[in-house]
Amino acid sequence: MRKNAVTPVAAEPPVLPRFGTDGWRAIIAEQFTFENVRKIAAAASRYLRDAGERVRPIVVGYDTRFLSAEFARAFAETAARCGATVYLSKAITPTPMLSFAVRHYRAALGVMITASHNPYYYNGIKFKAAYGGPALPELTQTIEEYLHALSSSAYAHELGGKLIEKDLAPPYWRQIEGFVHTPTIRKFQGTVVYDAMHGAGIGTVNEFLKRLRIPVIAVRNDIHPLFGGGGPEPIAQNLEPLHQTLRKSKATIGLATDGDADRFGVLDEKGQFVQLHDLMPLLFEYLVESRGWSGDVVRTTSMHNTIDRLAAALGRNVMEVPVGFKNVCEKMLSHDILIGGEESGGFGYKNHLPERDGILSCLLLVEMLAHRSTSISQLVRQLRRRTGPFAYGRIDKHFSVGELRKNFLALRETPPTKFAGIPVERVSTADGIKFYFADGSWMLMRISDTEPLGRIYVGSHDDATVQKLLRAGEAKLFRKGD
Repeated sequence: MRKNAVTPVAAEPPVLPRFGTDGWRAIIAEQFTFENVRKIAAAASRYLRDAGERVRPIVVGYDTRFLSAEFARAFAETAARCGATVYLSKAITPTPMLSFAVRHYRAALGVMITASHNPYYYNGIKFKAAYGGPALPELTQTIEEYLHALSSSAYAHELGGKLIEKDLAPPYWRQIEGFVHTPTIRKFQGTVVYDAMHGAGIGTVNEFLKRLRIPVIAVRNDIHPLFGGGGPEPIAQNLEPLHQTLRKSKATIGLATDGDADRFGVLDEKGQFVQLHDLMPLLFEYLVESRGWSGDVVRTTSMHNTIDRLAAALGRNVMEVPVGFKNVCEKMLSHDILIGGEESGGFGYKNHLPERDGILSCLLLVEMLAHRSTSISQLVRQLRRRTGPFAYGRIDKHFSVGELRKNFLALRETPPTKFAGIPVERVSTADGIKFYFADGSWMLMRISDTEPLGRIYVGSHDDATVQKLLRAGEAKLFRKGD
């Protein structure tokens, strides 16, 4: 060998995507690449062909993230080359709009290019099934199996494929106008501030309310792929621009939607964050009274049981499922469910979609306030008087995945008998680890499957106890190795 020659190193085989809850998320340019997006498109097309679904289209939408439009077109063009008929959105698309389009056009599959609330350097693919909601695990696992079995022939041209650009907005807005009661919304007194968080909700809630002559102020209503340096998740610490505008304008309510507008967050007239644990029971009760619809409730295990008490008083049942809206969706498909939701602000409604819809949730809240002729803070106070005191807190913390898993397994195998001096009454490992305490408090620990992140949720009767339990839980889950 020539002196100083570099010894060739065998190239490592490419790492193919591994799917999570209802699709796949990864860091842009590391794993989320055009090559992988095209491979997934080819795999999905091959699956639909083999399943006899080639005659029905694939609908593709995208959010405001960096290169989302280009990734969406790459997916659509590849699927069309593989023989599929593809409807590609002409514009930025909220996830619930994409999901509704899947059902409206009787599509075989929906594909949403989004990483939802993840940091700006992530992107992802959400799969939507024919019913207009999150793909259940069987579907995503099957597409993943096709992906990992791909050969180079998967990209071969097949006759019959075509790409059609479509405006997905009109059918969705007709659906929304048929769901909410616009004469009631018109009676709303006050000003609304809407925060799109630079996400796919831009020009949605605010424009709808403007058409009804409701005074509305829009913030972060422009495209910013870095999301202004923050995360597009509508939780209290991310809503300072909304808070400042609401206080300055003396508005009645502040509304926000996340990066792909399937979840929402709310600030009251004082700028205080309104717990989703309170909003779900309030909206449920309002739908029962104003619509007279039948149906029970499904909620994730990370949500407090306030809605259980209210549902019992109304003669309705409540089902508890693991975290992840796909679990809520599954119950909405198999049972008569009036409302399904999770503590992170994703609610789905009967006679709409088995899907989270932050846009509809915002508009329905305005309708409820107009009908009740009162503020959201007053409604929450009234609810607490009926169902008892409640306080809630949550920690999201990036941490070493290896240490997170080690600490998590240790806690599951040998659960502590008390935290912060409060005895543990029982432990559930149905989803993560959930500790039920003797004083009625609870704590849930989970590890994210989309990023190196641990989460701790605590519900109790007062803020002091919540903070004590959060600190005690943090010391256990995020403990660094010796």
